[in-house]
Amino acid sequence: MKKSILSFLLLGASMFALAQENEVLMTINGKPIMASEFLYIYEKNNQETSLEKKSMEEYLDLFINFKLKVTEAIAQGVDTTEAFQKELKGYRAQATPKYLQDNAAIDSLVVLSYNRMAKPRKASHIAVQCPADADSAAVAAAKARIDSIRERVTVGLPKEVKQGRKKVVVREVEDFSEAAALYSEEPSAKQSKGSLGWIQPFRYVYSFEDAVYTTAVGEVTPVFRSPYGFHIAKVEDEMDYQEVHAAHIMKMVPTGDVQRLLDAQHAMDSIYALAVQDSADFAALAQANSDDKGSAVRGGDLNWFGRGAMVPQFEETAFTMEVGSVSKPFMTRYGVHIIKLYGKRGIQPLDSMRSQVLRQVQRDQRMQIATKSFINKTRAEYGIPDAVSDEEVMAYADEHLEEKYEDLRNLVNEYHDGILLFDVSLREVWDKASQDSEGLAAFFKANKKQYTWDEPRFKGHMIYAKNEVAAKAAKQIVNTAHPDSVLSLLNQRVNVDSVMYVKVERGLWTKGKNAAVDKFGFKLKDVEYTPSEEYPIVLPLGKVIKAPQVYSDERGKVTTDYQDYLEKAWVKALREKYPVVLNEEVWAKIKK
Repeated sequence: MKKSILSFLLLGASMFALAQENEVLMTINGKPIMASEFLYIYEKNNQETSLEKKSMEEYLDLFINFKLKVTEAIAQGVDTTEAFQKELKGYRAQATPKYLQDNAAIDSLVVLSYNRMAKPRKASHIAVQCPADADSAAVAAAKARIDSIRERVTVGLPKEVKQGRKKVVVREVEDFSEAAALYSEEPSAKQSKGSLGWIQPFRYVYSFEDAVYTTAVGEVTPVFRSPYGFHIAKVEDEMDYQEVHAAHIMKMVPTGDVQRLLDAQHAMDSIYALAVQDSADFAALAQANSDDKGSAVRGGDLNWFGRGAMVPQFEETAFTMEVGSVSKPFMTRYGVHIIKLYGKRGIQPLDSMRSQVLRQVQRDQRMQIATKSFINKTRAEYGIPDAVSDEEVMAYADEHLEEKYEDLRNLVNEYHDGILLFDVSLREVWDKASQDSEGLAAFFKANKKQYTWDEPRFKGHMIYAKNEVAAKAAKQIVNTAHPDSVLSLLNQRVNVDSVMYVKVERGLWTKGKNAAVDKFGFKLKDVEYTPSEEYPIVLPLGKVIKAPQVYSDERGKVTTDYQDYLEKAWVKALREKYPVVLNEEVWAKIKK
């Protein structure tokens, strides 16, 4: 119910460009209500997507009723409760993030990231480990070591050599890959010689990516820090982005299991012979034979992927194939593979990828750049000294958002009034309508003639018993106990020792809804019904009625009508309690 009420107030998200000056449209209990507030809410609830569009005159009446209820909620102190403050704070927290960021900076990061995605780079790297929490001595030692390694692979360490009778100082630049194998503390460096293959944005920590993409091809990056230590990288190559659509069949081979490898190779040779036939169904072959169960169910389909997404051997094979061809079996560290290539394409236009790239940016470390940009702009805008912490700057910006952004101010005000509307309506109308049994009974009695049925109904209980004794006991309970107590009494007195001797259904049935009721309650002769072997005795207790006798016979409709009655009575009382004065001159302007 809360959600539906709030949606009445919060439909849509577009701003209405106010044509009128922010004049007072009305006062309620002496408090001014501005024309801009009315127009804002009216426009939002009367967009093309709205379920029920209303005229401005119709909406004015609804708006007045709404503000009267809010006025009453405030008079009752609802806005001062801890629950209200917490809920309003939560709604505001959901609305403010887009205002607490530098959207221009974020857009620049999106464009930068896309441009980098369009140009994958091939790189190798050397790492010197240094945890983020290392002491200053360890940091200094690690930094000195990486500086020395960088000198080796860029200008070379100075070395004195003899040339004839003279000794001269020369520098011999070490090969980067050989240096990586010798000096890098990255675990796989000895085997890989530091090679990372093709890299793209979002696949490495941002400091690494930024160093690689801001260094010219063929050059070594400056030393940079990551959470893992110090690094240098050599940018080896650059190419235009390309991605492929491929499927594969794989036979998994545990490392070092020679026999499994031989068996896999033999099996894949046979599968390959089938796969290259003109009539071959690669998807069916993958489903039947691939050990990669995740892709096998899709016929081996790996969808589109770019450079750096797969292990080097797999990537190299896929990107050098012709579209429509099938590769010969080949090895990776996972096993033996066969690939079928379905397509190749370049990068998609930025417009079609903007939302995807934006999501990646928002989840990435580069958002720290945008946040810092926002903080710097906020400092400049409000003249906040550098001595004030970034956290305090963000808090200050948050506190003053409503002053700066009219749309947020209006939205938060809607949240404020919407929560109040729900709480006071719950208290004054909804709870009363659902819980006031005396009021419901009196309302039904006074309006009984308007509640009719098209056909009679059987009202009462249906007893299903294992034997006559259980049926008799259940009948006595049903006839003497309060209906709400029947089930518990049956379990206490009849259904003992965990045995269900009797089942009882309570209801209000029309014909055709229950065969047992039709046969024994309505006594319809043409109805076929055979009691179950478990409960052979069927006993109806009740009567056929032509119209509702008490409000509970038509509870849903009576409750709804009673709620409407209470609502109207409440609004009438509020209009008498709180004077409403409409500024006719301003209202005339608005209606034009």
